[in-house]
Amino acid sequence: MTAGPSVVLTGIGSVSALGIGGAQVVAAGVARGLPGVAPLRAFPTDGLRSRLGGEVGDLSGHLDPDEARRLPRASQLVLVAVRLALLDAGLEPGGVTGLGLVVGSHWGDLRSSEAFARGYLARGPLGLSPLVFPSTVMNAMGAHAAIAVGEAAVARGAAFVATERAAAVLAGGVDELSPTLFRELVRLGVTSPALGFVEGCRPFDRRADGTVLGEGATFVLLEAEPAARARGARIYARLEGSSAGVVPRPARGRTPRRRPGPAGPGVIGAALARAGRRPGDLRAAYLTGLGDPAVDRCELDLLAVACGDEPVPPVAALTPLVGDHAGLGALRVAAAATVTLGRGQVPTLPDLKDPVRPELVPGRSAAQGMSGPEEGRTAVLVHGLGPRGVAVALVLGQAPAGQTA
Repeated sequence: MTAGPSVVLTGIGSVSALGIGGAQVVAAGVARGLPGVAPLRAFPTDGLRSRLGGEVGDLSGHLDPDEARRLPRASQLVLVAVRLALLDAGLEPGGVTGLGLVVGSHWGDLRSSEAFARGYLARGPLGLSPLVFPSTVMNAMGAHAAIAVGEAAVARGAAFVATERAAAVLAGGVDELSPTLFRELVRLGVTSPALGFVEGCRPFDRRADGTVLGEGATFVLLEAEPAARARGARIYARLEGSSAGVVPRPARGRTPRRRPGPAGPGVIGAALARAGRRPGDLRAAYLTGLGDPAVDRCELDLLAVACGDEPVPPVAALTPLVGDHAGLGALRVAAAATVTLGRGQVPTLPDLKDPVRPELVPGRSAAQGMSGPEEGRTAVLVHGLGPRGVAVALVLGQAPAGQTA
């Protein structure tokens, strides 16, 4: 990270299949380890090979009637999450001068884009809605949240704070489940059961055969440590180092023929170096865990190469709990801070029965949770591997003594 004041995490807000709330809801849902993925209810899946998804519950209790009527659903998810993060940090919306907002999304507000296009196809130019159009642009969710109040977003937000371009930053991501998008990704073989097994997201297991889609929004509030201490903020974790780059990730469904090249370990290694950490300092590594066999093996390779001769830390993945969506990066950061650094636990990998690499995925013993402090293991790695091999690594350290969560 760029030289400047230390950056700390002081607020968490999340809307996912595990629940809606702040740090306590995230910690309880992740530590429980019970997937929120279930048969989809929002739209029919008849005739489709995949029928599971991580759906968000009813948002009506978290929005006023005008917001629920006026805002598209993707923006509603963001708005609820950022408000929860500010509330968790002990701040009021509009009460932070110089607050920044970084929003990441895989797909944007696809439902609004579809509605806009269908209006034109049905009625021509007269069917184009000026009320729907603003929601079709990719920055709509951020704009709506700013008016009201994936690792990459967190890394960028931390850089804004460290370089004093913003006093504090809300960073996170959002996606919603869209019927059209779901059908097309199933047709393309992205989702489980792409290889004919029972449907489910099983990262790092030999039965893995595709991902399960989800939706939701998670945001974290990042502040400069001196400012957070001055206002007596509760500090969940310190962002000690980050790095980003492109790694030789295989295409989905294709078995990699070689281990990652020099660029691979550089992303994780650079984050550790900037944090002043060794692999042996890591209590856990939160990985993408997409459920695609080739991509998961690639991510395990990246971690193994970065660790070198040192032990590989226990591995965690949240995709099986909530489904793949752009809010997962911030959710991994939130879980790393509250569950692993805060409670000393590594969340369970659901349905892990046949690990592809037992030495990398300790499985039943380490993945069931660790209680009590471990000498020297006071940091957590959060790693994301996105489309086209873009990788982001974050290293989180324990909160400063006296102001822990």
